[in-house]
Parts: sequence; C-alpha cells; structure tokens
Amino acid sequence: MTNRHSVNILTQPDDTTCGPTSLHAVYRYWGIGVSLDEVLQSVDYLHDGGTLAVMLGMDALRRGLRARIFSYNLKMFDPTWEHFTNKELIDHLEQQLRYKHGKKFVQATRAYQKYLELGGEIVFEDLHKAIFERYLLNGIPILTGLSATYLYNSKREYTDHKDRSVYHDLKGEPMGHFVVLSGMSGNRVFIADPYKENPISGDNYYEVGINRLINSIMLGIVTYDANMLIVMKE
Repeated sequence: MTNRHSVNILTQPDDTTCGPTSLHAVYRYWGIGVSLDEVLQSVDYLHDGGTLAVMLGMDALRRGLRARIFSYNLKMFDPTWEHFTNKELIDHLEQQLRYKHGKKFVQATRAYQKYLELGGEIVFEDLHKAIFERYLLNGIPILTGLSATYLYNSKREYTDHKDRSVYHDLKGEPMGHFVVLSGMSGNRVFIADPYKENPISGDNYYEVGINRLINSIMLGIVTYDANMLIVMKE
C-alpha cells in the first residue's frame, strides 16, 4: 500500500514498546537522526510497563520540538478546564490528587505536569474529520493512542507467563496501542503501525475508515489513551 506521507516505521521490539517505536518514526519523518534504541532509552515509562502519549511528548520537548496533545481523557482532565493556562492546568492537576489516587494515576499526573512545565500544549477540541485534514493533508503525521481491540476488531488480550500477548475473548482485556497516522484520502486514513502482526494487514501499513479510527481513539479512554500527539519542529 502507498504510504501517503512516507512515514517509515520499524517493528516494535516487544509488546510494550509501540509508543517509542511510533515516536521514532515521527522523528525520522522530521529528519531527526536518532536510533530506535536511543528513543527506547530516553522515553519515560510507567512503573508497570508501557508508556503514555504525554511521556512521548516530554521526550519530544526535551529534543527542542513542539508537542501538542489533543486529549479526550476525562479521567485526567475535566472538560471545564478547556481554557486554562498551563499553570492553571498544573495547579488543578495537583489539587485533583487530593481526591484521586492510584500509582498509575499519580504517575500520569506528574507526567502531565512536567509536560506542561516544558511548554507542551493540551488541546480540548471535539474529535472530527477536520482535525485529521488540518494535519495530514499538510504533511504532518499524528501519533495517536487508541484501543487496539476496537481498531483491529479483534479478541481482547491477556499477557501469558512469558510476557506475550494472547488473544482470548473470555480471559482477555481491552488493549491500548500507539500508531502513526500518515495521510488520508477522503474518509480513509493511512496508518503506520509498529505492530507488524496486526490482524488488519499483517504488515506495518494499512488504511481504515475515519469513523472506525475516531471510535478507536475515543475508546482508548479504557487504557489511559484517547489522545493524539502532534510533534513538529519549531
């Protein structure tokens, strides 16, 4: 399949490195000479494995790039915070910790606070086709965290004793994932996927309908995803 904006993506080394692998593809698209191993080492990770879009955004900011996150994560951000400055968001995230706990939630909160301190942007905007057109039709790839279970229309998954993902409709849980949106044509969006064994194409590139993509992004809320990260040069 033609990859509309020439986003060349490598295959993720293991089941937990889809985020850094996707970020590496975006770096390469912008001509940043960094190896996948370097990105794997520089990105922050959750205590229980994996990473978050905000942590990928932090890595980009540390490299002198711009980072903008479209967030639909109502677990983290209240919709009424839409017009807050970065400082106000940082303060409200801190106040929120008085009432909400959990190791992953606290770690994600600290990551968002650091991201905002570094100058990262949080955007509250209804998810619709115009957002994809705004970036993809102008040659700007989008790194997105979404529900792989919904995107692939696959069985849910669980991790076996060898840390391998196993599809199982009864034992499995919804799984989050990162991919890069590399272009679009009409209502079809081109995707560069670090998971080569995906059930859609069996390789790293395919296309999906925009409605399925939007639903997949929104259902990422189940796994702390539900966001899109735009990385650009200053």
